[in-house]
Amino acid sequence: MAELDAYVSVRGVSKHFFNRKVTNCVLEGIDVDVASGEFLTVIGPSGCGKSTLLNMIAGLVMPDEGTIVVDGKPVTAPGCDRGMVFQQHVLLPWMTAYENVRFGVDCALASRAADERHTLALHYLKVVHLEDAKDKKPSQLSGGMQQRVGIARAFAIQPKVLLLDEPFGSLDALTRVSLQDHLLHAWESERKTVLMVTHDVDEAITLSDRILVMSHGPAARIRQEVVVPFARPRDKERLLRDPDYYELRASLLSVLTREVESDAVLTS
Repeated sequence: MAELDAYVSVRGVSKHFFNRKVTNCVLEGIDVDVASGEFLTVIGPSGCGKSTLLNMIAGLVMPDEGTIVVDGKPVTAPGCDRGMVFQQHVLLPWMTAYENVRFGVDCALASRAADERHTLALHYLKVVHLEDAKDKKPSQLSGGMQQRVGIARAFAIQPKVLLLDEPFGSLDALTRVSLQDHLLHAWESERKTVLMVTHDVDEAITLSDRILVMSHGPAARIRQEVVVPFARPRDKERLLRDPDYYELRASLLSVLTREVESDAVLTS
């Protein structure tokens, strides 16, 4: 993808961490372009720096080399133009589902009228089918419901870019599939620019427009880029009957397996 078409542009980004006077290079020379409205997923072996890349785009961590630009502006700190959903729900336990979403809206959109902020909070709880649970606190919600509150909050602050760091990684398989459907429904209604990190190849294929496969660390790079060929909207049952789905799945798993085996050889 041409750089001029990029809404999110990562250029020559490297990141090092220091431990006991030893420098560890996590990522080296990362170049990524994401178009406006695109759903891009990053997969790769554990420890290859996928979450570090996401955290740098979020502005939570700064790169040691290179630049990150969102909508033409360099990323130098966290900002409300980037919403993030973590693997854990990160809800405030003393607040209800509505209050958790409303708190995010009040912080990010303080200049808007109170009734508009109220409407936004309720709207996105409805999008994730939690309007009937709006007055419940996190302790009264299942893990899947808590994560849906986190998704509602991330959408409700009206970010330009949505960053998803293994958002369903701690959930059981059935809940995970259900939340994928909720996320797709919310995304397809607005087509926000999304970057997601996951270990789940099936999840990556189901949700994404493109998939980036990272090499093993240290000094991980982007090993392969794959365009997902399936038209939207996507139906999981129809995908599972498509031979092309299994061909793509096998190809991605083969690349990941080679990376894991290579990592094992390097560390043995």
